[in-house]
Amino acid sequence: MTDKKTFGSFIRVKRTERGFSQKDLAEMLFITEGAVSKWERGISYPDITLVPDICRVLDISEHELITASTDMDTRKMKQEARKFRTIRNTWFRVPTVLYGIALTTCFIWNLAVDHTLSWFFVVLAALLCAFTFVPTVTGFFETKKLLAFSVSTYLSICLLLFTCAVYTNGLSWFLTAAIGFLMGYVAVFVPVLLTKTNYARHKYVISCSVLFVLTVLMMMHIRIWQPFMLGNAIWLAAYGFLPVIACAVICTFRFNAFLKAGICTAVGGIILYCANHVIASLLGPPDNKPYQVDFQNWEECLDGNIQLILLMVFLGVSVVFLAIGFLRTNTDRKR
Repeated sequence: MTDKKTFGSFIRVKRTERGFSQKDLAEMLFITEGAVSKWERGISYPDITLVPDICRVLDISEHELITASTDMDTRKMKQEARKFRTIRNTWFRVPTVLYGIALTTCFIWNLAVDHTLSWFFVVLAALLCAFTFVPTVTGFFETKKLLAFSVSTYLSICLLLFTCAVYTNGLSWFLTAAIGFLMGYVAVFVPVLLTKTNYARHKYVISCSVLFVLTVLMMMHIRIWQPFMLGNAIWLAAYGFLPVIACAVICTFRFNAFLKAGICTAVGGIILYCANHVIASLLGPPDNKPYQVDFQNWEECLDGNIQLILLMVFLGVSVVFLAIGFLRTNTDRKR
């Protein structure tokens, strides 16, 4: 602790800033006025058991009391924390009050005009959905706020979709829309949510696999009310997801990033080149010949020429990446 004179001056300054007299401070600390006077005159220190109470009454930290100096960094942090709490509370309360006013108005209007509650439930679901986005429900959770945000917003969207489907007598499309939104949420949030888990290394493989399963489920549901060749559609979707999942698996391997980029580029190029053949096999032959190549006849062989050029570009870039990767790997081994 600093010398008694400096300590006493600090106590007097802080007491004055708070507008307390020596008698007021003594009463709040349950000590005599003379004890406070001795502190401020630099005659004695307070008992160590009084430190927490002195800090509380004078609104200072224990570090400030012991060093007899104002900790500007700590005070600035406290001020910023108070401002943040004020902004957070305002951010929560203002939209909530506005939603409540809008909901009450719609409730009264629906009853007054239609003498029943009909479209009011659509408004209710819409406002609940809006509430989960702004100000959100994450304030009720200490941890896993992103998980809380993603789950609450998705469920609120599903509630809104369901309410609209019931109101319009169109439940047939509800599940399709719900799965479609879920696919978007999986693509955006699952890789982030898995980042700090034991599955972080495989987060893209997991998210892509889940997306493929959801795609199949969506097609199966659509098939119920819209006839089409489900089996061929599933095979086509599998072919579309093949390069994505393959590249995600390659990225889990522990070797040079350029080697991964080279392999993924080659896989993407080959899958793209064979796409027309797969589509023709599943959905029927196209009107033209997609693989006919003749650089002397671009009018009839435009598709084939472009596809071959694209394949060569992909493979060329892949070779460059692989060469850089092998060179870096050899260099690292020599070190």
